[in-house]
Amino acid sequence: MPVWLEVLLNLSGYAGFVAIASRGGVGRQTSTDDRILRDEH
Repeated sequence: MPVWLEVLLNLSGYAGFVAIASRGGVGRQTSTDDRILRDEH
């Protein structure tokens, strides 16, 4: 396999991982904040 193809696959995999992780992190943070606000009031 050519080196440029391996680099391309690594970069696309990393970008996908970051996209999934950031999307999941935002959803969890919002729901956690909502629970905290509901519990305090």
